[in-house]
Amino acid sequence: MIKAKTIIFYVLLFSLTISCTVEGEIGPKGPIGNQGEIGSQGEKGNPGVPGIQGVSGPPGQLGKTGPQGQDAPQPQATIITINNTVFTIQEEIEIWGSGFKSEETITLYIKISDTLESIIGTAISTKNGSFTTKTKPLFNNSKISSQIVNQSIYTILAKGSKNSKSSTAIQIIPKQIIPKHLISPDANLIVSATVPNGSTVAYGSGFNSDENFILGIILNSNTTKILGSGTSNSSGAFKLESTIDLGTGIYTVIAEGKQGSSASAPLLISLYK
Repeated sequence: MIKAKTIIFYVLLFSLTISCTVEGEIGPKGPIGNQGEIGSQGEKGNPGVPGIQGVSGPPGQLGKTGPQGQDAPQPQATIITINNTVFTIQEEIEIWGSGFKSEETITLYIKISDTLESIIGTAISTKNGSFTTKTKPLFNNSKISSQIVNQSIYTILAKGSKNSKSSTAIQIIPKQIIPKHLISPDANLIVSATVPNGSTVAYGSGFNSDENFILGIILNSNTTKILGSGTSNSSGAFKLESTIDLGTGIYTVIAEGKQGSSASAPLLISLYK
């Protein structure tokens, strides 16, 4: 009896095993479940590759033109009085100028006081910015002569129409005591020979230390052509190269210093140096 039950048990177990190993048909798809909760943000990823540069935009509109600025002062402008720095009111004053702007109208003044400046002459600079002129004696102008005090020092101003400016000082005396040619007996000048439209070199010595000077060539008794200007060194010497646009001949070159030094030398212009 027990043996028969045992056999029946194994038969049932075998039947269950076979029925479990046989795959049945796939059942119908169930309904979609509810959306789950949003998870936490992940770590930041690596930056992407830069994109291609876009096309440049059109240029903006041109702005309005600003107001015109003032001309800068001409720092190289220099004036000196020739042969002397002391004058009587009966004398003409010869003035040389260099370093002004090309073809500039220059007005010359004598400054009597802080509130009084009187015109004593005018000139027009050359294309190279130089000029020479002579003023009339100050005695001819009663407005000036009535204000002048002997032994006093006055300022000569040169104001250009293109904003160049320069000044120098003179002293008014009652009578000339020192002859003009004895003012600077130690000053010397040497000028090298040249060819027409060539260049020459002037060497000066015996001038005052750091003295401003102007170099000119005398063409006749009424005409002087400015060759250039400069400043002597601490020893009172200088070297200045100039271009000469003159024909053959022998000329007088003169160097006039702002502190009264003066020297002259001959210049030979020939077809052969």
